[in-house]
Amino acid sequence: MRFLILSICILALTLPSESHGEKYAGEFMALGGGARAMGMGGTFIAIANDATTTFWNPAGLAGFSSMLASPENWEISLMKSARFGNLIDYHFVSAAFPLRGGESGWGVTFIHMGIDDIPIFPWSPGMIGNSDGDDRFEPWDDEYLNFDYENLVLESANDFALFLSYAQRMRFGSFGASVKFIRNDQVTDVTSFGVGLDIGYLKEGVVRDLIVGVKLQDITGTYISWSTGEKEFINPAVKVGLAYPLRLKSMESVLLLAVDGDFRFEDRQTASQFWIGRSSADFHLGAELTIRRLVALRGGLDMGRPTAGAGFVLRDFGPWHVSVGVDYALLVHDKLDTTHRVSLLLAH
Repeated sequence: MRFLILSICILALTLPSESHGEKYAGEFMALGGGARAMGMGGTFIAIANDATTTFWNPAGLAGFSSMLASPENWEISLMKSARFGNLIDYHFVSAAFPLRGGESGWGVTFIHMGIDDIPIFPWSPGMIGNSDGDDRFEPWDDEYLNFDYENLVLESANDFALFLSYAQRMRFGSFGASVKFIRNDQVTDVTSFGVGLDIGYLKEGVVRDLIVGVKLQDITGTYISWSTGEKEFINPAVKVGLAYPLRLKSMESVLLLAVDGDFRFEDRQTASQFWIGRSSADFHLGAELTIRRLVALRGGLDMGRPTAGAGFVLRDFGPWHVSVGVDYALLVHDKLDTTHRVSLLLAH
């Protein structure tokens, strides 16, 4: 708790009194990674015990131990998601490697989001028929578009992020950090670049088996510079998670309960679940029932939207004795198409 209070104080000092950060700058990174976490409503700040911890909370790298791997194993997670009726392609790759099993580790995460076949309408004289000369298309004034629809140039927009992470277990818990590099390639050759920093903390056994996790996202703020000369600023955010495992010995199972809270200070208002002034909060609830460390059933609420998922593990699979895990997550959206996510995990 002392770390959480200190974290909030640091953010209060680093946020300028008149911050002009963009509300949704770098928002593609908020889509998350790993079908396991997504099936649990996006709760993973305190769980942080597989390869995706490089994204959710880098402190988990100090001793990750998932259903698939132990602290002495490396682990790789691959996820593909076709969102909103295949409109958006989203790819997530993360890897975690122990340096000293249970004491320190490092990891890397790569995120890509792309939209293909975007039609480009190049401006040219005479493009607007019956124009009044103001270069605005006004059909109510009998203006019409005058160009060849069939020969439009199609381009794509792509967002990339690379996380490099390290964590160390200390006396009062595990601490980790991620340096992230952000690249955007938009249509008409517009590009951007930015660098940010996340800080994570993880403490087990706070009260009995209670686990507490904290992530200070973009702790100093992250500037994204565009080739057009414009700049975006990603405001700092605090993400807090609690997790509690209930061991069901008679079933040789573990029921993991988790809750995460995302706290932002960028005037999102009604775009968030709760807000007061410039401050807002969104919550995630999740549960996972792991049976004999082989099969897992999951469910949750991601900002009020229901999620579900499942996973299974094949141990010592193939001639290389690699353990393989497959996870699936379903996210129901109230207005857009349902999103399906599938993850493949490898550990050795």
